[in-house]
Amino acid sequence: MQTAEHPTQPTAPSGQVGSPEFLPPEQLPQSELDKLEAVNTQPPGRSLTKYVFIQNEPFYLPKVLDKYLREHASSTVGINVQSVAQGKRTVVQTAMDLLKMYGPVYFQWKFRNFVFKKLQSKLVNDVMGSTRVCHSVAAVAKKYNVPVQGSADVNSDEFLSMLRGKGVEFIVSISGTQLYKKALRAQTPYGIVNCHGALLPKYRGLMPSFWTLANHEKRGGVSVHYVDRKLDNGPIVVQRDYAIWPHDTLENVMARSKDLAAEAILECVRKIEYGPLTLAANPQEEQSHFSMPTKDDVNRFKSGGHRFV
Repeated sequence: MQTAEHPTQPTAPSGQVGSPEFLPPEQLPQSELDKLEAVNTQPPGRSLTKYVFIQNEPFYLPKVLDKYLREHASSTVGINVQSVAQGKRTVVQTAMDLLKMYGPVYFQWKFRNFVFKKLQSKLVNDVMGSTRVCHSVAAVAKKYNVPVQGSADVNSDEFLSMLRGKGVEFIVSISGTQLYKKALRAQTPYGIVNCHGALLPKYRGLMPSFWTLANHEKRGGVSVHYVDRKLDNGPIVVQRDYAIWPHDTLENVMARSKDLAAEAILECVRKIEYGPLTLAANPQEEQSHFSMPTKDDVNRFKSGGHRFV
């Protein structure tokens, strides 16, 4: 397991010292321009043909997807729903790691609610055919009549060919769990953006909401950034932050993060399609990276007065 770093300085609120400077793309440092590869950063002044990658998480992401599709369903030609497995782990391995991390009380609460959401989706959205209340991201896609394509590997030749056939120009990744390789990036002219639940360049990697609380930060946030060959590394298109209070739970912070994510994604799409497009650097030398927490990390999380739920 990768050793986690533990930043000691809190991230500054928006508009104060420490906030990233957003510049026209051509004014970015050369190191940031190199990350953009062949991405077209000139807003076309029209709606792009879009595709969505999204994690199969039933608690918060259906609401995020609903807000996105409410505005962009007519120009979104498909959705790929990705596994909830973290990193290179299988779903079972992810569940076992989370059990060790969370402990039996929170884990069983989370698992029980996960199963209940799945049953609701199966009964209400699938069997009854209702999309009045959507309990899964697939149900939200059905509500807006956007097709869902299944693929265990979005980098496969077959999947890339499907995207080319649909004329996909721009991809939005919402808590995606796959890496997007060079061939996929190269055939997407306006790039791939990913929404990450932290104030980049800090807190790259897994479970940013947990780490933000474990490190006793005063503010958390979300960043929508271009995807390049490294994890959570590309220039930042939109960044939004929120206050963290001592009584906040992990569930509080995840809910707030996803609310902001929906707003940030909509703003990102507007900037890329209609401008003005400004970007902030996401420098490697300022990054911190985190993986799956250990028991010691959980104890540090709780020492700040935070709870899981």
